[in-house]
Amino acid sequence: MAVKLLVLAQAMDWFAAMPRQQRLRSLAPDFAQADLARIGGHRCVHAGYEEGDIRWLHTVHLRQLPADAGQAAISPYGYGGPLCNTEDRRFIERAYGAWTVWARGNRVLGEFCRFHPEAGHHRFWLGDVQPNRQTLSVDLAVEPVESQYNTLARRKLRKVTGVPVRWSRESADWLRYGRFYRAAMAAMGAHANYHFDDVYFASLASIPGTELCICGGEANWLSAGLYLFQHREIGDQGRSGTIEYHLGASSASGHALGTAYLMQHAAALEGGRRGLVSLYLGGGTTPEPGNPLLFYKRAFSRRERVFHVGNAVHHTALYDGYLQSRGYHRGNAPPNLLFD
Repeated sequence: MAVKLLVLAQAMDWFAAMPRQQRLRSLAPDFAQADLARIGGHRCVHAGYEEGDIRWLHTVHLRQLPADAGQAAISPYGYGGPLCNTEDRRFIERAYGAWTVWARGNRVLGEFCRFHPEAGHHRFWLGDVQPNRQTLSVDLAVEPVESQYNTLARRKLRKVTGVPVRWSRESADWLRYGRFYRAAMAAMGAHANYHFDDVYFASLASIPGTELCICGGEANWLSAGLYLFQHREIGDQGRSGTIEYHLGASSASGHALGTAYLMQHAAALEGGRRGLVSLYLGGGTTPEPGNPLLFYKRAFSRRERVFHVGNAVHHTALYDGYLQSRGYHRGNAPPNLLFD
C-alpha cells in the first residue's frame, strides 16, 4: 500500500473520522491550508494511508530548498503531525514507512514536526521525537473555573471588573485586529516574522471555528485574542473538546490594567458555555521555565502538557549533500538545519 495525496475536501472527511481528542481545530487540514497565507513559497500536502476504514492522515508544508537541493517538510505555524484512528503499532509502522517512501520519491530531504500537547499524537510519527517544553491547559470542568487561577490572576480580574468583552467573526474586526496585533508586536520589539499581515488574518477568518475575543470599548481596544474552537458534532455526548489560544495582544493601556487576564478568563467561560472541557494556552516563547509568557499562562492553571518536536531524515544522500553545501556534516550540523 502507498500514501496517496488528498484534496482538501477529502482530507477534511478523513479528519472528521479521527478520534475526537485528535480533532483539534489547529490540526485540521483547512487550518494548515489557510496558514499558507502566512508565508510564501510553501505548498500544503495532505498525505493519507488507509487499510479499509483504518486511516493515517498527515498534513505538512513543503518548502523548496535553495539550489534545487530538494524539499523540506515542516508543520504549519503552531502544530502538525499525523493523526490516526488506531493504536495498532504494525499499521502505524506501515503508514509511516509508506510516507517515507513517498518523501524520498519526491526529494523531501527531511522533516520537522511540532506535535500538539493536547492530542498526544506524536506516537503516530516514527522519527526522532523529543520533549521540548511545558505548556498549560485550563480544566473547564472545574467550577468555578477561576478557582484554578493564582492570586495574581484573581487580583487582576478584580481590577478589570466592568471592562466589556465580546466575541466576533466580523470582517471589520478582523481587519482591525491585524493592525492592533502588529502595533503590539512592534511595541514589544518582536521579530518581523510575527508581524502577520492582513492576508494571513483574512485567511484564518475564512475557516469555521476561529473567533476574536475583544476586551474594551469600541473606541479603545485594550486586549484582543484569536481563539480556535473545536467543533462539536451532532450527537456528541456530554462535555468534550478544546478551545485553543492562538494569538493575543494588548495596548499599553491594556497592559497597565491587566486586561490580558480578563481575555483568558473570558475564553475559559465561553469555552465552558459551549460545552468544551479544556482551554489550551500553550507555553512560553522558549523552553526556559522562567519564560515571561509561560509565567503569565501559569496564572490560570498548573495543569501541564508536554510539547514534543520531531526530526527525521527521509533522503539520506540528498540530506548529506545539502549539509556539505552549507559547510556542515552529520557530526556538527545544528538542529533543524533545513528549516532555519
